[in-house]
Amino acid sequence: MRYQQSREESAAILRRALQLMSPHGAGYHPLSYAVWYEHVAELNPALTQELEKLLASEGLLSDADVCRLHALHIAARDVETFELARTELRELLGKTDQDTVYAETTVQRFTHCLEDANRRLSGAEGSQAVSFVISDVLERAWQVQTTLKSLHEQLARQREEVAVVMERLERAQTEPLRDPLTGLNNLYGFRRAVEIREDPADFTEAAFLAVDVDWFKRINDTHGHVIGDKVLKKVAEILGEQLSAEDVAARVGGDEFVVFMPGRSLAAAAALAEKIRAGAQRTLIVSPDGTRFAGQVTLSIGAAAGRPGDTIESLRHKADVALYSAKAAGRNRVALAPDNAPS
Repeated sequence: MRYQQSREESAAILRRALQLMSPHGAGYHPLSYAVWYEHVAELNPALTQELEKLLASEGLLSDADVCRLHALHIAARDVETFELARTELRELLGKTDQDTVYAETTVQRFTHCLEDANRRLSGAEGSQAVSFVISDVLERAWQVQTTLKSLHEQLARQREEVAVVMERLERAQTEPLRDPLTGLNNLYGFRRAVEIREDPADFTEAAFLAVDVDWFKRINDTHGHVIGDKVLKKVAEILGEQLSAEDVAARVGGDEFVVFMPGRSLAAAAALAEKIRAGAQRTLIVSPDGTRFAGQVTLSIGAAAGRPGDTIESLRHKADVALYSAKAAGRNRVALAPDNAPS
């Protein structure tokens, strides 16, 4: 959105926002500032309501809290605003096209009517003068029809150009929701996608995977960030190969990935997690000079299934607990959340 405050007003908002931000654990980054700015300026009632609720229950906000607030109440709002504008633009172009076609059809009918009148009058005595006038009108009508046809073709070209511009705008709008390295959702895009696909009040028919690359820091330190990036992109590629169109995957940290799977049982999620783990273990990463990365890429994965009362946060937490269990048990394995594990 565009902020309308003057320089003096925005400076006052800045001072107040910094005062409110300082006690919390979240960093002084643009997302955090945007949250507090819109709160102080009273621009976002839904954000203010949830922010005050969090402050009353938890006291201090973490980076995760601030990022979630930004994703739900600022980024999502901007995407929705863009989508609405895009829809309205398409409707306007469609209506303009329909109006032009209608006008062209009307002129054609008028021309045919005059042609018929000219034929009928041409054989009548004393109709020469009338025929001359009608011929002149026909000529003018033909010119109008030609002009409208040219306009119709021009509008068709403009529609194509607008479609290209809209595609660029859409990319610009959605890029903040994507991880630039892997092309997966980032944390904000993940939350947005889950909101769209799932009823936030019911996660009982859903599963969640938390995925970490084992010893990723060691890979970076030993082989460099180019190899590390290739490992991350390969993990994203494996996720893309194994997941369905309904599943939502994201890279939410350095080597941290998450997967939300609506409509999947825990058994199905665990089986899928094992395929992902096995696929990574078979991976050979090649360095830019053509030599093989002399190490094994393995994943630790935690799987959890939704229970009554779960939220996306609690579901992720359960999967994280299972992930820590997988790491503690030696890594390169899939573990189930404690409340999902068989007794």
